[in-house]
Amino acid sequence: MQNRARIASALAAAALLALTTAAEAQRARREQPRPRQPTRAEIQTYLRFPVGTRLAVVSINGQRPVAPDRPSFTFTESGRLTGWGGCNPVNADYRRGVDDIRFGPLNFVERRCGGLIDRQERAIFWAIQGASHWRPVGLRGMVFTGRRGTVTFAPAF
Repeated sequence: MQNRARIASALAAAALLALTTAAEAQRARREQPRPRQPTRAEIQTYLRFPVGTRLAVVSINGQRPVAPDRPSFTFTESGRLTGWGGCNPVNADYRRGVDDIRFGPLNFVERRCGGLIDRQERAIFWAIQGASHWRPVGLRGMVFTGRRGTVTFAPAF
């Protein structure tokens, strides 16, 4: 008889523990995580984004641009990219965070310039469109990286 009572109380305790754990897990799923405050270093990085500066492409996937007119872009305070890909003008909206960046559709009229310049321009536009992260380089340059490639910018003179 005592054995049955012990077994029953052990089962009841196990069931109570399981219900409590399930309830805690359900509550944890419903609660939204609180966003953490950015660190001082993250704020400094964010402030180094070169807004209003004309930046030239110095490398696309590790290769120097081949276009005679270097591709260059300007990022406005209002979240707009305008520029020249080497053959065609382009513009797009962008949204950035501390180290992430997202672009809307790139708007351009595709004019053919031939061979290497067309391929280079497509590679630049493709990499910018797929960019997901940015980081500062030097005093006013930056690098975009993403699943479609890497583009490195430096101030254009």
